Amino acid sequence: MAPRHPLSLLHRIGHSDPARISLALIDGHWSWSLVIAMVIASVACHAGANMANDFFDFRKGVDNEHNLGPFKVIQLGLLTANQVRNGMIAAFALASVVGAYIVLATDWRVFVLAAASLGAAFFYTAGSKALGYVALGEVTVFLVMGPGMVCGAYYVLTGTVTWTTLLVSIPAGALSAATLHANNMRDIEHDRAAGKRTLATILGRDGSTAEYIAWIVFAYLAFLLAIVLDFQLWPIALGILTLPNALRLVGLARTGSGADALNRLLRKTAGLHLQLGGAMTAGLLVRALLDRT
Repeated sequence: MAPRHPLSLLHRIGHSDPARISLALIDGHWSWSLVIAMVIASVACHAGANMANDFFDFRKGVDNEHNLGPFKVIQLGLLTANQVRNGMIAAFALASVVGAYIVLATDWRVFVLAAASLGAAFFYTAGSKALGYVALGEVTVFLVMGPGMVCGAYYVLTGTVTWTTLLVSIPAGALSAATLHANNMRDIEHDRAAGKRTLATILGRDGSTAEYIAWIVFAYLAFLLAIVLDFQLWPIALGILTLPNALRLVGLARTGSGADALNRLLRKTAGLHLQLGGAMTAGLLVRALLDRT
């Protein structure tokens, strides 16, 4: 089915990776070895998260013939459950080894963040009290894919974290959470039947729509506030061009019903994440180039 796991919702490396590196570039901090290591660790952690999602949802019976999204590799018979489990272990092992190098090159605070991120990737679907099964999915994805990823990477390269970095991280996390929530909105009845508690199953359709809108508003308020409080970031205002798309998605969330409409909301919210993240990254790179001319 469509991606359920928060760490799979940014796809591949994650749209916030270029933004977090661009921030450090503006401030004159760069290390090829650390940048490459962070990219490898991010890809490995994403792969492990995707496979953990497939494996544990399959084992718990959440992924079955009643899914409203596309079937996954185990259901399609492309891989066995054991093969997916072994791939998950290998991916997390690679992320841990590369993460250990990053920790040794920096300090213990990075270890705490890396351990928390890896734990979130695994325990989102693993265990009797998995995060995604006790209505903590959106909070987890916001913290990990927003402040955790962006501020963490900035700290690795600079040894500090700024308020600007935190503000820039919020749109990445909020739109990731909105994407996950769109997925959960579609699966309200399916998840209830499987015994999975999400904010969508608790709030119901109307409350879920309000939450989706709140994540979108939160993302754009933080985006605008970053420009107001640190005007040297004015080139990221390019992201305003994505606002009409965001408003269309709010309308779709309010009026759309049925699996087709909500699958479209899921896909287009992930697309909005890419669009706003790409615009902000382009703006940050322009700012970095201007500082060097």
